[in-house]
Amino acid sequence: MERRVTERQPAAYNAEVRYQSGRKLTLPVLDISLGGCMVDARSWSIRPGEPVSVKLPSLNWQPAKLVWNEDGRAGIAFEEMLYEPTLEHLNALAA
Repeated sequence: MERRVTERQPAAYNAEVRYQSGRKLTLPVLDISLGGCMVDARSWSIRPGEPVSVKLPSLNWQPAKLVWNEDGRAGIAFEEMLYEPTLEHLNALAA
């Protein structure tokens, strides 16, 4: 399992997640950091290591991969870390 390298912040918005096959679903984001996010994954059946794309509010699709999936939650690691101002913008949405 990969280690978290940045501090996480609570979130209260949805992310669109797209499989490589093109199938999309919308999942609630529970928390977010520069390096990834945790989503409510009760309706999601995917295995760790699978590549996905994530679309957060007002941002473009970002390559990522599923790191873990257990107890109805899942951790997604972004391929490229978010910029600090981008994270601040997303945090303002949750306030």
